[in-house]
This record gives sequence, C-alpha cells and structure tokens, in this order.
Amino acid sequence: MDMVSPEAIETIQERLLLRIRDAFGLDPRLLLYDTTNFFTFISTTNTRADLAQRGHSKAKRHDLRQIGLALLVTRDFQIPLLHHTYPGHVPDVSLFPDMARAMLARYAKIAAASGQATVVFDKGNVSETGMESLLESGLHFVAALPWRTFPELFHTPRDRFEPVQAVPGTAAFTAETDLFGRTCRAVVSYTESFFTQQLLGITTNLVKGQKKLLDLEKNLLRWRQGKARGKRPTVASVRRSVRSILSAQFMNELFRTSVVEQDGLPRLRYDVDHDALTQLTNHHLGRTLLLTDHLDWTARDTIEAYRSLTAVEDAFKTMKNIDFLHWQPAWHWTTQKLRVHALYCVLALLLASLARQTAARAGLDLSLPALLSELSDIREVAILYPPGTLGARKDHIALSRMSPRQRKLAHTLDIASVLGG
Repeated sequence: MDMVSPEAIETIQERLLLRIRDAFGLDPRLLLYDTTNFFTFISTTNTRADLAQRGHSKAKRHDLRQIGLALLVTRDFQIPLLHHTYPGHVPDVSLFPDMARAMLARYAKIAAASGQATVVFDKGNVSETGMESLLESGLHFVAALPWRTFPELFHTPRDRFEPVQAVPGTAAFTAETDLFGRTCRAVVSYTESFFTQQLLGITTNLVKGQKKLLDLEKNLLRWRQGKARGKRPTVASVRRSVRSILSAQFMNELFRTSVVEQDGLPRLRYDVDHDALTQLTNHHLGRTLLLTDHLDWTARDTIEAYRSLTAVEDAFKTMKNIDFLHWQPAWHWTTQKLRVHALYCVLALLLASLARQTAARAGLDLSLPALLSELSDIREVAILYPPGTLGARKDHIALSRMSPRQRKLAHTLDIASVLGG
C-alpha cells in the first residue's frame, strides 16, 4: 500500500475510465455528484491521519473522526467515474469548486466519444465559485438551489403551478432567469409527498417546542412562588434557552415569544403564529428550486434528472452495507493508507456495478445488493473420497447446487469456468 501515491490513484482512475469506456461503453449523458462521510475509530491522539477529522457526521457519530468521500457516477448502474477523499471537517460547499474543476477534467477524458454530459448535484454542494466554473465551461448541469437564491420565484402562488405529466403528485412553475450573466431555466417543483413529509416534521417539532417552552415557563413560575432552588434565572439565560428550544427549522418563525423581567425574575410568554404557519404551508412546504442551463428541457426533464440523485445515494448505502462492499471498519491509521483504502472500496463498487450492467444486458435486472446476494450463494464445494473407495473416483472441486437465476448469472459473468463448474 505504501507504493500507491495520490498521483498514482489519479492515474489509476483515469486509465480505468478509458478501458471501461472502450470495453463496456459508458453513458455519461447524465452524471450524478454527491458526497458522504464515514466515521472511523482513529484515536484523537493520532497525528498521522489528518484526513480523519471531526465534523458533521451524516451517520450522527459526531463523537468520532470521519473521512469525506465525493463521488461522481453515471445514472445508469452508478458506475463511478471519479472519487475524491477529503478531511471530515471540510463542508461540502467548500469542496465543490475544486470538484467542479475535477469533474470538468474527467468529463473531457470521455467527451470525445460520448457527446455532451449533464452533471446533477444537490444544494448542499452549491457555491458561487463552482457554479461560475460550470457556466463558463459549457458543461450542462441540473442543480438544486437554496430557496433564498430566487425567493420571488420560489414563493410563486400555488395556482400558477401546472401538473407535470407522467409524474404523479407533482406540479411545477418554470421561468427563465439570469445567473452570472447566463440565461438559465428555473423550475420550482411542488410534490405532495414532500409536502406531507415536511408538514409532519414541522408538526412534530411544534409539539416538542411547545412542551419544552411550557416546562420552561413552569420552572420560572416555581421561582416566582419561591419553590425553586439552584442558580437564579436571568432574562439573558432564559432567552438563550428559548433560542435552543426553537433551533429546529422554521420554529423560530412559527413561535412568537417574549421574555421580560417581572418582580426581579424573567417571565416567558409564547404562542404559535398561525398566520406564519399558513404562509409557510401555502408558499414554502413541498417545494424544491431547481436550475438548469438546458433552456429546451421541460419541467419533467429537469425534475426527473434531479430525482436521479437517489441513485448515487444508493451507491453510498451499498458502500456502507455491512455485508457487501463495506467501507467500515477501515483498518488503517495514516492518511496515505486511508486514501488507498478509499480507492479499493470504490474499485469494488466499480466491479460490482459493471457486473450488474452485464447482468442487466443479459436480462437479469437486479439491484446491486440482490446481485451480490445471489453471487455470494454460489459456493465451491470440495468433494473428498476415502482412500480405496468408490473405484477410481478422484477428489475434486465442484459448485454448489444453483438456482436457475444463479446458473444464468454464472454463465453471463463467465464465472462457472473460473470456479471449475
């Protein structure tokens, strides 16, 4: 592992990409980009693994050091074209400008044979520098943007939305807008299922917030009645507690609170702002702001391209699967070896994705976990005979009994001959 430098990793990725393009064919018309992170068990005192840092853990393990992974894959079969490891405390938005340039360079390697590509990414990766680089390059994109980028478009009245054909429960409003001097098409999509999920989360947080505010006011009442002990509350301390209670999304806008001093002690008053809740429900929930430089694309084209990002999320889930292709645990403690670990984990994803593509072309359309599960059930069996029994039969290796699907997989992937079956 010590012989594999960062430069060698880049060379391996580029050469593999060209071989795969020629041997298997690639469809990079729609490329999906996203990031994730993996927690490690590297000690805090370890100074040789500066790649592993504490930051926002997507697995909620904020107590552990973690490694970030950026991945660019094709929409079909999630074939990885580019990966990059980065310190776990680096925000995705800070990484994106460099990754935008890397994606452009990687796209140039395959563009001559594959035509134009469109890269799709979520709003957590959006930065002005990265977006400007993409616009200048001519590489097409579909991006989700924070609603504050174009607030007037985002809050368009609901009656101006039109149903999106063949996408049930979805409506959209489209308009042309300007970004860094380039004309782009903005699509504000509204999805009933997304609205329901957001409304459920807000309702849950309203209940939790109301209960915590009520408990806080009861505690202040005990102080006014002389029944409480401990550190005496102040207006400032109560306001800090209120800010903490209402830290969940939208809660600060939906609760009206007042903390005043009365008879030397703070007093809390609060209520739900129903007008703000109605405004949020009618003009915000269920919406996603999308932007593309494809002026000829319909709202359906843009929305379906954005929803393809679930494919790269599935790739991350596969890498975190404890049965197949699992990244964790990484039994390495230095930055160089962790980068090599990332390389062979991505190579495992690449080989499995190509196997899935080959199987699909043969009529076996399986998910990646289902494919790996079927293949893992194909086993070698050693058949040994006691000396002097059963005539001239010899010890040999055979395959376990296979189902029709497994037999077809073995034939399609040409593994039966390798295993001796």
